[in-house]
Amino acid sequence: MDVEDYIVLVLSLWIIVSALTAGSVDVFLTLTLIGLLITLEVGGLFMSREQKESLKPMVELLIVIFVIIVMKKVYEVLSA
Repeated sequence: MDVEDYIVLVLSLWIIVSALTAGSVDVFLTLTLIGLLITLEVGGLFMSREQKESLKPMVELLIVIFVIIVMKKVYEVLSA
């Protein structure tokens, strides 16, 4: 197996474990974002430019969702 295959395997396992252990969708999406960012940073040297470019829209979408989650939590704290 290539290093790229190991990267995909680790990311897949991270997402599966996150889905099984997360108590809510918010936590799952946050853990998925963290795992994806760590995978891109650590495995970025072994990935081709095209693979990194194909993961960027997913990262951007998860960051937007994370910002919405944070704004929702801040609103809950301020409204209480």
